[in-house]
Amino acid sequence: LYAVQKEVMRRHIIDKGVRPDGRKLTEVRPIWCEVGLLPRAHGSAIFRRGETKSLVVTTLGSSTDEQRMDSLSGDVTKRFMLHYNFPPFSVGEVKPVRVSRREIGHGALAEKSLRPVMPADADFPFTVRVVSETVESNGSSSMAAVCGGCLSLMDAGIPISAPVAGVAMGLIKEGDKFIVLTDILGDEDALGDMDFKVTGTKDGITATQMDIKVDGLSYEILEKALLQAKEGREYILGKITECIAEPREDLKPHAPRIETMTIPKEFIGAVIGPGGKIIQGMQEETGATITIEEVDNIGRIEIAGTNKKSIDDAMRIIKGIV
Repeated sequence: LYAVQKEVMRRHIIDKGVRPDGRKLTEVRPIWCEVGLLPRAHGSAIFRRGETKSLVVTTLGSSTDEQRMDSLSGDVTKRFMLHYNFPPFSVGEVKPVRVSRREIGHGALAEKSLRPVMPADADFPFTVRVVSETVESNGSSSMAAVCGGCLSLMDAGIPISAPVAGVAMGLIKEGDKFIVLTDILGDEDALGDMDFKVTGTKDGITATQMDIKVDGLSYEILEKALLQAKEGREYILGKITECIAEPREDLKPHAPRIETMTIPKEFIGAVIGPGGKIIQGMQEETGATITIEEVDNIGRIEIAGTNKKSIDDAMRIIKGIV
């Protein structure tokens, strides 16, 4: 039955140009998106393309919320994280919820897609975590995570340099004849020859990832896939900017605030105090989180708080010490 299904689908596409859902070869499924639907989240969005839907949430934190990891080169930290979840109910299954290599890989692809447009740490000193929850899936859920992640970042007021969208390209190849498909369904992925994900802005590509079931791709196929992906990406970007054209001018009222200041190197000890007594006392008094480090022979202080008053109070006390 599987062999018959595969043969029928591929023949319909190759000989008649007819896809399982009746779309044209270069047509993107209907798109609907919305931002700000979770009132207490720092940023939120939902992105739906056909039967694939992702709910994406952005959370802001201070430098103490950085992800710290061991690596062969030593300890490394990350200030921008994107995590992708794929609960079984999204495809009508009932099984334990586990994080597999698939979820980790899809999250890594979406993270790499959005990282190039993120602001520099010096300009935006927040730790940013984006979580994409796939609530319904029929192909290209990782690309929904990219599109929903972009919307969520802009809803949070994070000054990204440009919107990012992603699209998954497919391939049906029989002999010398081939058809490149835009925005593939689950069946077109399972029964086809390629899953080529391309993400980027209107000016260029930020990330790619490819699975193929054929021995290789010719330059002609790759060129056609990239050009077709560019058209699909630009169409999706148009839908994203219709929903929210650019990042919000300010953070949400309930989002944390961070201010930075510098002090002479010799005053770092005075601000910290013996055993951290001074800095801990300031945090208890003001409610702000204060971190201090030496950078280029000066003391760099980061003050994070849930409101402007707590940050101003902490800065006032530090200035009094210095």
